[in-house]
Amino acid sequence: MSGPSALIVGNGEPPSRALFAACAQEAELILCADGGANTASAYGYAPDYVVGDLDSVHCQSIAADRLVLVDPAGDVGTDGQKVLNHAVALGVTEAVLVGFTGRRTDHLLGNLSLLKTFADRLALRFVDDYCDIRLINSCIRFRATLGQKISLCPLNGRAEGISTEGLKWALRCEDLIPGVRDGISNEVVDNPVEIRVGRGDLLLCVQRQSASGRIELLD
Repeated sequence: MSGPSALIVGNGEPPSRALFAACAQEAELILCADGGANTASAYGYAPDYVVGDLDSVHCQSIAADRLVLVDPAGDVGTDGQKVLNHAVALGVTEAVLVGFTGRRTDHLLGNLSLLKTFADRLALRFVDDYCDIRLINSCIRFRATLGQKISLCPLNGRAEGISTEGLKWALRCEDLIPGVRDGISNEVVDNPVEIRVGRGDLLLCVQRQSASGRIELLD
């Protein structure tokens, strides 16, 4: 049986109020990585947990009666790693992460690696008002709006043996290599879309078009 779903809020650039509300509506728990509690509080949401060293949380953000603060003693790593470790401990199996992009590029680069680090324990998506990012686990099939812009980005060096169906610029068992060949700004021309990866870590980045940006995953 799958565990609860979570909205995990970081201390990066906050999403719009509308996007935050939409993500919160679909989540069973709200977990905040340290200062992410400030965003949740500003939008009128009481986090179930705030995790981290708590050096960025405003006092008014932790005043909710049902709030549980977690400062993992001896737990090394970033606040993002700590909050995801706590999500795993709670039995969470899938989560949407907001506030993990923007502001500091070094934090963004580190945060993207979390998709790989927790891939065997959590189904994760990074969401902001511009893009929806997830790691492809060997194969993904989905439906999307025709004309939807997507990008395929290797996470850690070369991604090999990539084949696609339903995209304007098809790949046939080809490699994507940063600085050599990229997969930026492809386009959905038919459904369903299928992307297969032979080896390596490949990010699927779905560009948002107005309120769109969601894809419908298929088995």
